[in-house]
Amino acid sequence: MKLPVFNKFRDSKFLLLMVLSGPGFFFMSSMINDANATEDNSTSMVLNTQHTIPLKVAQQLAMATQDACTDKGFPVTVSVLNRDGIDILLARGDGTTGASVDVAQDKAYAAVGFQSPTSGLEERAKTSNPGIIAVEGFTVLPGGLPIRAGDEVVGGIGVSGAPSGKIDEECATAGLSAIASTISSIDTSNASNQMNNTSVTNPNSNQTSNARSNNLTSIESSP
Repeated sequence: MKLPVFNKFRDSKFLLLMVLSGPGFFFMSSMINDANATEDNSTSMVLNTQHTIPLKVAQQLAMATQDACTDKGFPVTVSVLNRDGIDILLARGDGTTGASVDVAQDKAYAAVGFQSPTSGLEERAKTSNPGIIAVEGFTVLPGGLPIRAGDEVVGGIGVSGAPSGKIDEECATAGLSAIASTISSIDTSNASNQMNNTSVTNPNSNQTSNARSNNLTSIESSP
């Protein structure tokens, strides 16, 4: 019986590598095998949809809100935030005070953060939950309202500058009424969200990734 003949250069180098690598050699081999197994098992993940108010709609909202307060004889500052409390638009009316800027933003931030009108938060602070007023960046005076598309909160509006928070809130309500038909035309049900989500697939698999646009961000202004 003939024994296999080793290539003295190739096989000796391979044996030397095994000796020098020790346990690490087998560990690396295991990692490679695991990586190959992972590549063979393709996976997919669905990302959650987040609806955001388009700038054009935010502009309509701010203008309608300011017009409502102007009709009452009061210039106001309007802040429109997205669902995460980040600025989309800040519109400061002529003649408003500098303080109205921060107050409008903080009202909007509180409204979207608690998903509740700030007038209601003020009442809660007076009675059941005074700790609300200690939350940094929140102003729980009337004039802040969450912006909803169906049952989903998609942003917040804050108004400041009128003689009372009640008037600020009335103007914010008028602004939301002006864009109500646009917002209400959007379907944000779970089924719709599932269809609008982005499907992320293992790039090494044969599956094709699928991305669909976010309905709310494609809103066009009403005539």
